[in-house]
Amino acid sequence: MSRRDALGRALREVEIPLPGGAEERGLRVVEAAFAERTSGGSELRGAMTPKTSERLGGRPLPRLALSLGLAALLAVLVLSPAGAAVRSWVDEVLTAPTPRPEPTLGEIPGGGRLLIQSAAGPWVVQPDGSRRLLGDYEEATWSPRGLYVAVAEGRTLSAVEPDGTPHWSSTAPARVSDPRWAPFGTRIAYRAGRTLRVIAGDGTEDQLVAGSSAPIAPSWSPLGDPTLAYVSGAGALRLVNSESLVDLAAAPALDDVAEIEWGAGGKSILEASHGALRLREVQPRKLPPRPSIAVTHSLPVPAGATVADAALAPKRETVAAVLTNWRNHGTRSSIVVYGPGEAKPRRLLTVPGSLGEVAWSPDGRKLLVTWPAVNEWLFLPLGRGRESAVANISRAFAPGGRAASFPRVDGWCCRR
Repeated sequence: MSRRDALGRALREVEIPLPGGAEERGLRVVEAAFAERTSGGSELRGAMTPKTSERLGGRPLPRLALSLGLAALLAVLVLSPAGAAVRSWVDEVLTAPTPRPEPTLGEIPGGGRLLIQSAAGPWVVQPDGSRRLLGDYEEATWSPRGLYVAVAEGRTLSAVEPDGTPHWSSTAPARVSDPRWAPFGTRIAYRAGRTLRVIAGDGTEDQLVAGSSAPIAPSWSPLGDPTLAYVSGAGALRLVNSESLVDLAAAPALDDVAEIEWGAGGKSILEASHGALRLREVQPRKLPPRPSIAVTHSLPVPAGATVADAALAPKRETVAAVLTNWRNHGTRSSIVVYGPGEAKPRRLLTVPGSLGEVAWSPDGRKLLVTWPAVNEWLFLPLGRGRESAVANISRAFAPGGRAASFPRVDGWCCRR
């Protein structure tokens, strides 16, 4: 036997050392990569919540084939000089600290209740993981203490109890979208066609607030006053008193703004577009001069990254964001946190494929991050605590076990 044959045999027989859990993480990398490719990654650039797929050619990928493919990939990276160029990227992805997912949804980490929008309608998820479908509604939002849910279907806005019992209904002049219940509980803002309207929490006193609004959900002041923030049809970020209908303040909104959120204890409004994030300081004066939209603080978004979703913490000036990169070696997403006074964001996690939405727990101590590419939810602590994950999310919100699309998170309520 030649030296070359002997060396080849030795290399084939040697066991490549892998860190604990690397095989499982590797399988999820390959599954996510196939899901991204079959869902058409180039179409994701324009969507705040990417479309994803779990299957290749309509059939589940055999885990044995995935294992063999992963083994071959590792061999190339370890033994071939050509693999050196991508070895650092693979190492980063394979060692991403994603927890092993639970097969079914159980107790909600961090407590509280979730409001989940599926193809069948909105679901209420109790702290123990039990679920109830409210009905065939298109959108939903919590009341401040979770006593009711405002739901929209066509031109009808309704309030129902968390068990689905109807409370009241009102017919709008146009299709209802983006309902948002005020923190003080006495008003619901919603869009009817292109207009912005407000209705009392008991279904009375419906009135027009703005004749033109951008297709973006409005956001209430967290301070308990009737001030409402919205983006006008002309692209201005505006504050209005929803009772007196007096305009309070205005400033140019972020170009191509896709989302606004008023949080941080009323101090800031977050503006998010696909390529930028910024915080607008709010001076909530009740006496003249009226409230103002002041200093702009732009948050750094890495070159080539797209903002898939962002959320402002309930009480702190802290922003969580999902950033996605499309590169030659595939799609990668990171969940990052921008803390007050920090020069750059802190990265909590990087995974292959596209992450979807991010939501804060009611106490601001945990994040719920959706991972449609592998049909999972991730629960990430901001400080001490254990990361967790839940698999088979689509199936959990598909009545009768029917195939379903990945659901949307419409709210996490309420403080203990």
